[in-house]
Amino acid sequence: MIRTRKLAATLAALPLGIALAVSLPGHSAEKGADGKKGTNVEKDKRAASPQTRAVELAVLADQLASYGDQKKDAMALIVAAKLMAEVGVQPAKHERTAGTGKSDKGGAAPQARDNSVNGLVARARQYAGERKDLIALADDVAKAGARGAVGGPRAATHVVEARATDVFRVSFRGGEPAAVGISGDGDTDLDLFVYDENGNLICRAEGPFDDEICRWIPRWTGTFRVEVRNLGRVWNRYRIMTN
Repeated sequence: MIRTRKLAATLAALPLGIALAVSLPGHSAEKGADGKKGTNVEKDKRAASPQTRAVELAVLADQLASYGDQKKDAMALIVAAKLMAEVGVQPAKHERTAGTGKSDKGGAAPQARDNSVNGLVARARQYAGERKDLIALADDVAKAGARGAVGGPRAATHVVEARATDVFRVSFRGGEPAAVGISGDGDTDLDLFVYDENGNLICRAEGPFDDEICRWIPRWTGTFRVEVRNLGRVWNRYRIMTN
Protein backbone atom coordinates (compact mmCIF):
# COMPACT_ATOMS: atom_id res chain seq x y z
CA MET A 1 0.00 0.00 0.00
CA ILE A 2 1.18 3.52 -0.79
CA ARG A 3 0.18 4.68 2.68
CA THR A 4 2.36 2.07 4.41
CA ARG A 5 5.46 3.03 2.43
CA LYS A 6 4.71 6.70 2.83
CA LEU A 7 4.25 6.54 6.59
CA ALA A 8 7.49 4.65 7.06
CA ALA A 9 9.34 7.32 5.10
CA THR A 10 7.55 10.11 6.96
CA LEU A 11 8.38 8.84 10.43
CA ALA A 12 11.96 8.10 9.46
CA ALA A 13 12.37 11.70 8.31
CA LEU A 14 10.89 13.47 11.35
CA PRO A 15 10.91 16.29 12.26
CA LEU A 16 11.13 17.54 8.70
CA GLY A 17 8.88 14.91 7.12
CA ILE A 18 8.24 17.13 4.13
CA ALA A 19 9.41 16.52 0.55
CA LEU A 20 9.86 19.63 -1.53
CA ALA A 21 10.63 19.94 -5.21
CA VAL A 22 10.64 23.37 -6.85
CA SER A 23 11.08 24.27 -10.48
CA LEU A 24 11.63 27.90 -11.41
CA PRO A 25 11.13 28.48 -15.14
CA GLY A 26 12.71 31.22 -17.18
CA HIS A 27 11.30 34.63 -18.03
CA SER A 28 8.16 34.75 -20.17
CA ALA A 29 7.03 37.64 -22.32
CA GLU A 30 3.37 36.74 -21.84
CA LYS A 31 1.16 39.16 -19.94
CA GLY A 32 -1.31 38.31 -17.19
CA ALA A 33 -4.84 39.62 -16.77
CA ASP A 34 -3.60 42.43 -14.51
CA GLY A 35 -0.96 43.52 -17.02
CA LYS A 36 2.00 42.05 -15.14
CA LYS A 37 4.67 40.52 -17.36
CA GLY A 38 7.03 37.62 -16.78
CA THR A 39 7.00 34.92 -14.13
CA ASN A 40 5.35 35.74 -10.82
CA VAL A 41 8.05 34.36 -8.54
CA GLU A 42 11.08 35.78 -6.76
CA LYS A 43 14.02 33.54 -7.66
CA ASP A 44 16.63 34.76 -5.21
CA LYS A 45 14.71 34.78 -1.93
CA ARG A 46 14.03 31.95 0.51
CA ALA A 47 10.32 31.16 0.60
CA ALA A 48 10.09 30.54 4.33
CA SER A 49 8.11 32.22 7.08
CA PRO A 50 6.18 31.23 10.21
CA GLN A 51 3.07 31.03 8.01
CA THR A 52 4.61 28.65 5.45
CA ARG A 53 6.11 26.58 8.25
CA ALA A 54 2.62 26.28 9.72
CA VAL A 55 1.41 24.78 6.42
CA GLU A 56 4.24 22.23 6.58
CA LEU A 57 3.30 21.31 10.14
CA ALA A 58 -0.36 20.94 9.18
CA VAL A 59 0.62 18.51 6.41
CA LEU A 60 2.78 16.59 8.88
CA ALA A 61 -0.10 16.47 11.36
CA ASP A 62 -2.31 14.90 8.68
CA GLN A 63 0.39 12.31 7.97
CA LEU A 64 0.62 11.39 11.64
CA ALA A 65 -3.17 11.23 11.92
CA SER A 66 -3.33 8.79 8.99
CA TYR A 67 -0.64 6.63 10.58
CA GLY A 68 -2.41 6.72 13.95
CA ASP A 69 -5.73 5.67 12.44
CA GLN A 70 -4.13 2.87 10.42
CA LYS A 71 -2.17 1.48 13.38
CA LYS A 72 -4.68 2.42 16.08
CA ASP A 73 -1.80 4.36 17.65
CA ALA A 74 -3.04 6.81 20.28
CA MET A 75 0.31 8.59 20.65
CA ALA A 76 0.49 9.41 16.94
CA LEU A 77 -2.95 11.01 17.13
CA ILE A 78 -2.01 12.94 20.27
CA VAL A 79 1.04 14.40 18.53
CA ALA A 80 -1.08 15.20 15.46
CA ALA A 81 -3.64 16.96 17.66
CA LYS A 82 -0.90 18.95 19.38
CA LEU A 83 0.47 20.09 16.00
CA MET A 84 -3.01 21.03 14.80
CA ALA A 85 -3.57 23.01 17.99
CA GLU A 86 -0.27 24.83 17.57
CA VAL A 87 -0.85 25.94 13.97
CA GLY A 88 -4.57 26.70 14.32
CA VAL A 89 -5.96 25.38 11.01
CA GLN A 90 -8.86 27.44 9.64
CA PRO A 91 -11.65 26.41 7.20
CA ALA A 92 -10.83 27.31 3.58
CA LYS A 93 -12.99 28.33 0.64
CA HIS A 94 -10.56 27.79 -2.22
CA GLU A 95 -12.12 28.35 -5.65
CA ARG A 96 -12.28 24.90 -7.25
CA THR A 97 -12.58 25.26 -11.02
CA ALA A 98 -12.23 21.61 -12.07
CA GLY A 99 -12.82 18.24 -10.43
CA THR A 100 -16.08 16.45 -9.67
CA GLY A 101 -15.05 14.25 -6.76
CA LYS A 102 -16.99 11.16 -7.92
CA SER A 103 -16.28 7.82 -6.26
CA ASP A 104 -14.63 5.06 -8.29
CA LYS A 105 -13.67 2.68 -5.49
CA GLY A 106 -17.09 1.07 -5.50
CA GLY A 107 -19.91 2.91 -3.79
CA ALA A 108 -19.98 6.41 -2.36
CA ALA A 109 -16.91 7.95 -0.76
CA PRO A 110 -17.06 7.49 3.04
CA GLN A 111 -17.31 10.50 5.29
CA ALA A 112 -13.95 12.16 5.90
CA ARG A 113 -12.31 11.56 9.26
CA ASP A 114 -12.47 14.49 11.66
CA ASN A 115 -8.90 15.80 11.86
CA SER A 116 -9.77 18.75 14.04
CA VAL A 117 -8.10 18.89 17.45
CA ASN A 118 -11.24 17.55 19.12
CA GLY A 119 -11.69 14.79 16.54
CA LEU A 120 -8.08 13.63 16.87
CA VAL A 121 -8.25 13.67 20.66
CA ALA A 122 -11.48 11.67 20.67
CA ARG A 123 -9.94 8.91 18.54
CA ALA A 124 -6.75 8.98 20.61
CA ARG A 125 -8.81 8.26 23.73
CA GLN A 126 -10.52 5.41 21.90
CA TYR A 127 -7.24 3.82 20.82
CA ALA A 128 -5.69 4.37 24.26
CA GLY A 129 -8.00 1.80 25.84
CA GLU A 130 -7.03 1.41 29.50
CA ARG A 131 -3.80 3.42 29.15
CA LYS A 132 -4.46 6.20 31.66
CA ASP A 133 -1.18 7.93 30.81
CA LEU A 134 -2.17 8.31 27.16
CA ILE A 135 -5.67 9.43 28.09
CA ALA A 136 -4.15 12.09 30.34
CA LEU A 137 -1.93 13.34 27.51
CA ALA A 138 -4.93 13.51 25.19
CA ASP A 139 -6.88 15.44 27.80
CA ASP A 140 -4.00 17.92 28.18
CA VAL A 141 -4.05 18.65 24.45
CA ALA A 142 -7.83 19.07 24.49
CA LYS A 143 -7.66 21.49 27.41
CA ALA A 144 -4.99 23.58 25.72
CA GLY A 145 -7.19 23.99 22.64
CA ALA A 146 -6.17 25.60 19.35
CA ARG A 147 -3.48 28.19 20.03
CA GLY A 148 -2.67 29.11 16.45
CA ALA A 149 -3.18 32.60 15.13
CA VAL A 150 -6.45 33.55 13.42
CA GLY A 151 -4.45 33.78 10.20
CA GLY A 152 -3.28 30.17 10.48
CA PRO A 153 -3.28 27.69 7.57
CA ARG A 154 -6.53 27.36 5.60
CA ALA A 155 -7.59 23.82 4.80
CA ALA A 156 -10.38 22.07 2.89
CA THR A 157 -11.11 18.43 2.04
CA HIS A 158 -11.81 17.23 -1.50
CA VAL A 159 -11.96 14.01 -3.52
CA VAL A 160 -10.04 13.74 -6.80
CA GLU A 161 -11.05 11.01 -9.25
CA ALA A 162 -8.71 8.38 -10.64
CA ARG A 163 -6.36 9.69 -13.34
CA ALA A 164 -7.94 13.13 -12.88
CA THR A 165 -6.83 16.63 -11.91
CA ASP A 166 -8.45 19.04 -9.47
CA VAL A 167 -7.80 22.71 -10.23
CA PHE A 168 -7.99 25.60 -7.76
CA ARG A 169 -7.52 29.36 -8.03
CA VAL A 170 -5.76 30.81 -4.99
CA SER A 171 -4.54 34.37 -4.46
CA PHE A 172 -1.26 35.24 -2.73
CA ARG A 173 0.28 38.58 -1.81
CA GLY A 174 3.35 39.84 -3.59
CA GLY A 175 6.64 39.83 -1.67
CA GLU A 176 5.34 37.42 0.99
CA PRO A 177 6.22 33.69 1.21
CA ALA A 178 3.44 31.46 -0.14
CA ALA A 179 2.81 27.77 0.51
CA VAL A 180 0.39 25.12 -0.75
CA GLY A 181 0.34 21.63 0.76
CA ILE A 182 -1.72 18.49 0.14
CA SER A 183 -2.18 15.35 2.23
CA GLY A 184 -4.07 12.38 0.76
CA ASP A 185 -5.68 9.20 2.05
CA GLY A 186 -2.74 6.98 1.07
CA ASP A 187 -4.41 5.00 -1.73
CA THR A 188 -2.75 6.70 -4.72
CA ASP A 189 0.13 8.97 -5.71
CA LEU A 190 -0.83 12.67 -5.82
CA ASP A 191 1.35 15.35 -7.41
CA LEU A 192 1.13 19.11 -6.95
CA PHE A 193 1.69 21.85 -9.55
CA VAL A 194 1.41 25.64 -9.25
CA TYR A 195 1.16 28.06 -12.22
CA ASP A 196 0.94 31.85 -12.25
CA GLU A 197 -1.69 33.81 -14.21
CA ASN A 198 0.63 33.89 -17.24
CA GLY A 199 0.72 30.09 -17.35
CA ASN A 200 4.29 29.82 -16.04
CA LEU A 201 5.10 26.80 -13.90
CA ILE A 202 6.09 28.13 -10.47
CA CYS A 203 6.47 24.89 -8.53
CA ARG A 204 6.10 21.15 -8.99
CA ALA A 205 6.13 18.55 -6.21
CA GLU A 206 6.16 14.98 -7.55
CA GLY A 207 7.13 12.68 -4.70
CA PRO A 208 6.13 8.99 -4.72
CA PHE A 209 3.32 9.43 -2.18
CA ASP A 210 0.35 11.79 -1.73
CA ASP A 211 1.75 14.37 0.69
CA GLU A 212 3.36 17.30 -1.16
CA ILE A 213 4.19 20.94 -0.55
CA CYS A 214 5.17 23.91 -2.72
CA ARG A 215 6.70 27.16 -1.46
CA TRP A 216 7.61 30.34 -3.33
CA ILE A 217 7.50 34.15 -3.10
CA PRO A 218 5.29 35.96 -5.63
CA ARG A 219 6.77 39.06 -7.24
CA TRP A 220 3.35 40.72 -7.19
CA THR A 221 -0.08 40.01 -5.71
CA GLY A 222 -1.86 37.64 -8.04
CA THR A 223 -3.98 34.54 -8.55
CA PHE A 224 -2.30 31.17 -9.05
CA ARG A 225 -3.64 27.96 -10.60
CA VAL A 226 -3.05 25.02 -8.29
CA GLU A 227 -3.37 21.53 -9.77
CA VAL A 228 -3.70 18.32 -7.76
CA ARG A 229 -3.09 15.36 -10.08
CA ASN A 230 -4.12 11.85 -9.13
CA LEU A 231 -1.87 9.27 -10.81
CA GLY A 232 -3.72 6.29 -9.35
CA ARG A 233 -6.56 4.07 -10.53
CA VAL A 234 -8.94 4.94 -7.68
CA TRP A 235 -10.08 8.19 -6.12
CA ASN A 236 -8.16 9.89 -3.33
CA ARG A 237 -9.59 12.00 -0.54
CA TYR A 238 -7.10 14.72 0.36
CA ARG A 239 -6.77 17.99 2.23
CA ILE A 240 -5.38 21.08 0.52
CA MET A 241 -3.77 23.67 2.78
CA THR A 242 -2.53 27.19 2.12
CA ASN A 243 -1.12 30.04 4.19
